[in-house]
This record gives sequence, C-alpha cells and structure tokens, in this order.
Amino acid sequence: MTVSPQGSALDSFDFERELYELVHDTAPRLFAVVVEYRDGEGELGRDAAVVAWGLAHEDGLVEVARVGGGGGLRLAAPENVARYFGRGEGCASRVVWLGPKVSEAPGVPEVGAPAA
Repeated sequence: MTVSPQGSALDSFDFERELYELVHDTAPRLFAVVVEYRDGEGELGRDAAVVAWGLAHEDGLVEVARVGGGGGLRLAAPENVARYFGRGEGCASRVVWLGPKVSEAPGVPEVGAPAA
C-alpha cells in the first residue's frame, strides 16, 4: 500500500532542482594545459597553445587527455600535470582552470577594449 506524504514541507520538494544541484556540486573541474613559448627576449606569454584538457575530481584524482590524441594521464593532483608538458627549452606549461567567460572574468579587458 502506498501512502501519500502529509505536510507542506514535502510538497515544496523540487526533485529537478535537487538533481541539478547534486550534479553541479559533484561535477569535476575542467582545466586546460597550456604551453607558453618564450619570445626572442626570453619572456613567456607572447604565444601559447592548449596541449591537453583535464578533469579534476573531488578526491584529487586528475584525468588528462592530450589534444590530438595520444596516451592519457591519471595523476594524483592537478599540480603534477605541468611536469608532463612544455619541458623543452623555450617554453613552460601551466594549468588554466575553466571559469567564467573572459569578458566576465574580473580584471580581463574585453576583446577590442582598450587595456586599462
């Protein structure tokens, strides 16, 4: 026999919202592995390429897929990713976390906007 719940607290339960929040709260964080190349004067940041994409899980485990294929990586922490990329002379690698759009990120000018 099925019994209907009594009381208004259960009537306001929104399963779709709870499901969305569960997925949002437990989703892995997405990041790019970027290799920056040095210019003729030895400074980084004049040219760069995304060489891999990664997912960082709540438990710290990181999964990385190389752009263009190749073997993936499973690492214990995001801090360990950079050592596998951009180890050649004249370049360096770093992890860039995917966040708001560039135009929404604080301190980043919009494309075409004059730099402050």
